[in-house]
Amino acid sequence: MEYRLISGSCETQGRRETMEDTHKHIDDVKEVQTFDSIKTFSKVAYYGVYDGHGGDQTAKMVENALHPKILLSQEFTNGDVRGALHKGFEEMDKVIVEEANNNNWMNGSTCVCGLVLDGSLYVANIGDSEGILVSVVHGKTVAKNMTRPHKATDPQERERIESLGGHVFFGRLFGTLAVSRSFGDAKYKKPRTSKDFVSWEPDIQEEKLTPEHQYIILACDGLWDVMSHDYVAELTHRSFNEGQSPQQVARTLVREAITKKTEDNVTVIVVKIDWTSLDDDSSSSSMDDDIEQNPEDQQTSNTNVDAPTPPLSPASDAQPQTEQKADETKN
Repeated sequence: MEYRLISGSCETQGRRETMEDTHKHIDDVKEVQTFDSIKTFSKVAYYGVYDGHGGDQTAKMVENALHPKILLSQEFTNGDVRGALHKGFEEMDKVIVEEANNNNWMNGSTCVCGLVLDGSLYVANIGDSEGILVSVVHGKTVAKNMTRPHKATDPQERERIESLGGHVFFGRLFGTLAVSRSFGDAKYKKPRTSKDFVSWEPDIQEEKLTPEHQYIILACDGLWDVMSHDYVAELTHRSFNEGQSPQQVARTLVREAITKKTEDNVTVIVVKIDWTSLDDDSSSSSMDDDIEQNPEDQQTSNTNVDAPTPPLSPASDAQPQTEQKADETKN
């Protein structure tokens, strides 16, 4: 059965002093890229949320370079999607660590990214950014977790760290870093240390899409810290039933996280899997234009918030707002 993907995104600095998230969403890679490698598949879509900590250099590098490293890999050309994701993450981290050591910046970034290829969804993650696949069965939503958060307190992660000679105390790696896998964080990796105490290796999950699958939601921990997977799935479905676009639904989720007093930056990508409206010519970019033409709607983004926050940013692939100062313990 044919499908079409329509995505939208929203980000806000929230109560943080700085904005360190970045993101990328491309509903049809073939419309914007000419990689020979993507000819292996008839449909290719890419989505990613990157949550920086201690600065935004790593998140910016990942935003620009991760998806080409995945899609241009020999593994992807050969149809080995898991191998391509693994190789892309490895090559991305290698570049970041080298750049960080050369320029003496030690920040990092978590990542959750999704590839939709000919009716199959692949989700890869490192750190505590997460993604869900939402099914709608007889009007009720079912959220499937497509990620495994990597925190130093997780028993498996703690065992890996301690097996390498590292330590976890105060719930953090060496008492400072909450996540156990990320891009960058070069001070915890070779060659500055004897072992890679922070890992770049992703968890990868795959799901064959069926018409019951309606939405994909990727977000940083600023959303998941205050909202469960089931709640996000229900709110997403209700918002679409009210006539909202993916862009507007993403903004609804971000606004709800702020209302629930999340303490972090919040970035959300919402993807609608449209199995029916194949003759509709609208696109996510036209949704962005429609929202930007409604300033009153934008101004309501931060209502019901006790502390003032910067305006929500509804533009696709919005750039981070400021250069960041170091705070390596943020995550």
